Amino acid sequence: MPQFALLLILTGIAYSAVRDHYFVWDTIPFVLENPWIHGWSFSNTLSILTEAHRANWHPLVLFSHAVDFSLFGQNSGAHHLMNLGYHLINASLVYLLIYRLLLVNQCNRATGRRKALWIAWLTALIFAIHPQHVESVAWVVERKDVLYSLFTLLTLLAYLNSTQTENWKSKLLPLVMFALALCAKPMAVTLPVILLLLDFYPLRRINSVRQFAWTCLNKAPYFLLSGAVVLITLSTQSIAMPNETRLPLWVSALNAINNTWFYVQHYIWPLELSPFYPYPQNMTYLRSPDFWLPGTLFLGSILIGGSVLFYRGYRWPMVLALCYLVTLAPVSGLIHVGPAKATDHYVYLATLPISLATALGLSWLWSFSRRLQVPVAAITACYLLGLLLVTQLQVSYWNNPLSLWTRVVTLYPNSAFGHRNLAAAYVQIDDWDMALYHAEQSLLMGSPDRKFVEGVRKRVGGDAR
Repeated sequence: MPQFALLLILTGIAYSAVRDHYFVWDTIPFVLENPWIHGWSFSNTLSILTEAHRANWHPLVLFSHAVDFSLFGQNSGAHHLMNLGYHLINASLVYLLIYRLLLVNQCNRATGRRKALWIAWLTALIFAIHPQHVESVAWVVERKDVLYSLFTLLTLLAYLNSTQTENWKSKLLPLVMFALALCAKPMAVTLPVILLLLDFYPLRRINSVRQFAWTCLNKAPYFLLSGAVVLITLSTQSIAMPNETRLPLWVSALNAINNTWFYVQHYIWPLELSPFYPYPQNMTYLRSPDFWLPGTLFLGSILIGGSVLFYRGYRWPMVLALCYLVTLAPVSGLIHVGPAKATDHYVYLATLPISLATALGLSWLWSFSRRLQVPVAAITACYLLGLLLVTQLQVSYWNNPLSLWTRVVTLYPNSAFGHRNLAAAYVQIDDWDMALYHAEQSLLMGSPDRKFVEGVRKRVGGDAR
């Protein structure tokens, strides 16, 4: 199929540079220094299945890394190409999933099928080459994103099949795929809610309160699995984030509200994507309407607007808005984890509804008038070309520690975390003068890592002030 081949070729072009990438950031402690994945043994397998590594329980991800090390050793390019391989599979699954969803409420006329095919292809291509997804592909640590997404998409496809048959094997398969998604990343816990949304539309399996209750009851195994993983995750993350390092609840809540718009804003205009988004230096800024009002207005507008369109018979906008919010919820920032305000890999799959909305909008404009078809085709081609070029640029930032942290400091020159890690990158290439400069900058901006700065000063011969 030419469309399918073109999807894979363009995605491969966008990410081809990862074959020359180095291991960056916390790939060292999470992957290279993880003893469980550097040799197959009963002890390592048991540890992968039953223990959390650095406050994360994701056995499927660790098994995938173990396979990579068995095949490629420490060839960093090969590890990155494996991430790209999973991403290509995901793009293919998105293509199939959207096509199936669009056909649910259409007759089998050739025109309807052809239109669904093109919308599905455009959605998959936007998903595949959007710059916001680079972090999940070009960062080996984010293997969990591409793996969890793979099994989430397989869950959705298997679930669509299960609604058309009473065969118990067909009913069991999506539950198995869901369990594997949870074993890759806890972010999959909201998938049962997504299934309920799809039951409502486009599957139209919920038309009364009784049907809703019965459908929820049928989802009980999914919710039980989600509940178990939530408990495991809260337990392991409590170790990673002790009480004294956690942000106040009001900060997390306002940050979550802001992030709902923050990610969409960066999706629409992906020219200032950063590997690291710091919190504002002045935390009182979070109380300002400048911080929380855009997210509040965005939430209100999509929910009110979606409801109005829903009751006028346009179902997709509301369903897609809810799918975005539900998928984002576990990583919206409400639960504080790590030093970043937000991070792009959280929305690898969460922004898929926006890609579908974009494709549906372009399709509607194309169908609206013959006079619009040439301009719409030109705009679409330019948009896709722009995404591909920006993605190639974004991929280059993830090549090595120096390029990565230079990008962060360029966008956030007052980030203590950025300067400290840029100093470490200069240490790796023995540029001690630049290392000292950025280490000193990090200290001036509030970095607590005085020991690292003192070590750089000593190496350069500076005074230990």
